[in-house]
Amino acid sequence: MNARSNHPARPTSRTARRVAGLAALPLVASLALVGCSADDSDTASTGNGSGSGAASGAATTGGASGSSADTGSNDALLAAAATARKAVDASTVVSVEREQDGSAHEVLVVTADGAEHEVRTNAEGSAVDGSPRTDRTDADDTAENTRFIDAADLDVSDAVAAFEDLHAGTITELGLDDHLGKVVWEGDVRDASGTKHSVRIDAGSGDVVTDEVDSDD
Repeated sequence: MNARSNHPARPTSRTARRVAGLAALPLVASLALVGCSADDSDTASTGNGSGSGAASGAATTGGASGSSADTGSNDALLAAAATARKAVDASTVVSVEREQDGSAHEVLVVTADGAEHEVRTNAEGSAVDGSPRTDRTDADDTAENTRFIDAADLDVSDAVAAFEDLHAGTITELGLDDHLGKVVWEGDVRDASGTKHSVRIDAGSGDVVTDEVDSDD
């Protein structure tokens, strides 16, 4: 009996290579897919092109810009206060108000004799619009103005900073006033959502006296 007839014939070397090549194809395809996936992941994570990283960066930048635009800046209000003080020698700012359309500021300053002077500035607060106007002041007004100024250890810039600590937004008006026998800085802050916050702080200590949402507006 021929012993070779009991065993299957071995494939030729060419056949073996062909079979091995076919068997390797799925592995090569898998490696190629993994490589493509890694490239896509790298692109997205580095934010190149139109990947999610770039979109995220744009959203962050845009959000910050939008917030600033919505809440505005209080730099112009502070500039208006400084301009008014320069326009009226030896004066103290007791109130400052931003026009609703942001086109101007009205500032009230008081001189050492207790007299009130109204100063109007441009939108940026950098220049006086017209000439300062001296208001009629009687004895009661003079006494009240003197009391306010003597009690106010915080000036207008301190009050602005205190209001900003409470609410990020545009201060539309701010002034010294009497609240239950206490001298306070009182005013309104409008935040990015349009909500108006009515705030009072002690003009001497800076302590918050009232902080409420104005629902009437």
